[in-house]
This record gives sequence, structure tokens and C-alpha cells, in this order.
Amino acid sequence: MLKQSSESAESSGPLPIAERCWMIGYRNPQSLLQCNTYLRIFPGPRHGTSICIDPGSQFDSAVIESNVNDLTGSGGLDYITVNHQDPDVTGNLPSFCRSNPAASVMLTEDTWRLVQHLQVQPGALLFPPAFNARVQTLRGGIAWQPVPTPFCHFRGAMAWYDPESQILFSGDLFGGLNQVGRVHLFAEAADWGGIAQFHQIYMPTREILRYAIRQIRALTPPVKIIAPQHGHVIAGDLVPLFLDQMEQLLVGYDLLALELDELYAQQYGELVELLISNATAALGDKHVQHRLTATNIDDELDLLLARTGKQWRVRRSPYACASRVFKRLTQDKGANFVNSMRDAVLRFCCEHSVPVPPVSWGM
Repeated sequence: MLKQSSESAESSGPLPIAERCWMIGYRNPQSLLQCNTYLRIFPGPRHGTSICIDPGSQFDSAVIESNVNDLTGSGGLDYITVNHQDPDVTGNLPSFCRSNPAASVMLTEDTWRLVQHLQVQPGALLFPPAFNARVQTLRGGIAWQPVPTPFCHFRGAMAWYDPESQILFSGDLFGGLNQVGRVHLFAEAADWGGIAQFHQIYMPTREILRYAIRQIRALTPPVKIIAPQHGHVIAGDLVPLFLDQMEQLLVGYDLLALELDELYAQQYGELVELLISNATAALGDKHVQHRLTATNIDDELDLLLARTGKQWRVRRSPYACASRVFKRLTQDKGANFVNSMRDAVLRFCCEHSVPVPPVSWGM
């Protein structure tokens, strides 16, 4: 397995994840959410056969296009796969189709129904059966297998399996948030917390995850590497470990159905104290007090939070209180401060094994 040596490594060049397979996106140490685009090149006549998996965000277009050109030369792209229609997945698809007019785009009909609004003009469209994992045979006899992962996190989401390298390109499934600066490519055991938080935010229910896990476990030969569209590449012993942990994870509606305030009142109360303490150290006590006691904001924070002397305490609804305190303290602040506060939330929730409250992760 190939690894980056530095925890805070930043790279614009292609990063190998296996033989003739690279992550070609940009690792951004200032971001809590890495966007991964992959390129797999099979040997063959001329430049072989190249497949781009999830062409990525327009924010990263220069890096991705440069890496594609370096690795494919004049051969360009033969196939482009799309997991689902979100702009961090499909942002570069229109330009890729223009620069590779003969390339075939593989995606589900559900996904195409929305992607076509980007005015994408592919050389060909290939629709795999929405709920059928039958191996497809591509040009040159290449085996390429669609793996249905419906509602993870879109009805038409489709992962893709490369049986030769035993890599599963999983889209948002197994994606994860990262702590600021931790942009190493291959996952470590400690990165599970960010994966759990990401799924708690974006996935609908545990039963949907379990359906997807069953599809993954049925693949032959067994999966050795999971390459998600966000976060870190999962390899080695972490593959079976994270599959097991994903089966037990409560997400989305499962969390709405729980009484989070009753289960985790102490932890969310401590999180509120941590946020206020961090903000006070950075902004000063008077500034923090002014923000938290402002009366021109209609969020009912005054019913949830009180100040006695120099101490703040949560009156009720600590889960909602944590979210509203975060929003008050970070409103109109610079990206560095906001990201440091989000990072504090992520670290705390990972360490205490509690669901992350809504703190505008995607902003």
C-alpha cells in the first residue's frame, strides 16, 4: 500500500493508490472536506484505456485537468463514471466532455435526469441497471462492475468496482470529514470519527447503509481498497473494520428518532462550554458576551443559554443550544476562525462518540 508520509502533506500532483490508479484531485489543508477524483488506466494499444471516476469540483479543475493530461498524454479519457449529480462530483463533467468528445459517461438514469441540466454532451451514455451489479465489459475486455448504493446519499447513487485492482470507488459512501491539516491520503483508524460524522449528516438511515454493505461484501474478489469521493482512501485491515462499524452506525433519521438531549445532555453542555472558551480566547470576553446576549437575533438562544457571573450554563435543549452558540460565535468571521471552531466540534464529538450538531459543515 502506498502512503503519504506527512500528516499535513499538501499536493497538487497525482497520488498513487494502487498500480496504474491515482487520486488526481487537490488535497486542501485548509478544508474540512477533501474532494477526491480518481483516474484508472488499463494497459493496452496506444495509451491504454483510461477511466476518470467522479470528475470533481470546479474549484479543483486546474489541478485535475493538469493531472489527467500528464497521465493520459494525447490519449485523453475513454470513460467517465459519475456516482451522483452533486456539483462537487460533476462540476468538471461538461468541460471534460468537451475536451474528450469520444468519452463515454457511465451513470444511472436517475442521476442523468439531473446531470443533463448541466448541458453535458458526452460521446456516449452508458446506463447500468439501477439495482443490478452485473459486471460490464468495456473496450479491450476490461471488467468494470456497477455496485448499486441507492440513497447513499441519492436514489441513483452508483459505486464502481474494479475487480482487477480490487478497488471500490464508493462515491459519498465511506466519505469523511477531516480535521484541518490532516489531509493524508490513506485512512488511519483515528479517521473513523470523521467518516461517522459525515454519514450522520448526509445519509438517511442505517438500514440503507446496511443494504449497501451487503452489496460490497458480495463482491468477488473481495474489496481490498475503498476509494471514496471525500476524505481518505481506506485500505488493508481498515476495510473489514470500517465495514463492520458502518453496519452499526446510526445516521440521519435514526438520530432524529432519538432523544439526543436526554442521551447526551452532559456532552453537549460540555461542547457549549468548549466553544465559548475557544471563542473567548480568540475574540475576548466582551465580544463573546455581546454576541451571545444580542437581542436582535430570532433564534431563542436566550431560552437555552444563561450567564451567571462569568459562567455560562445551558438551561435546556443542549443539542440545539450547541448549534445556535456556534452560529452566533462564527457569524461573519473569517474562514480560519470558523474552521478552527468546526474542527473543535469534530474533535470533541469524535472523542466523546456523540452525533455532531449542525454547524454548517458544507459552507
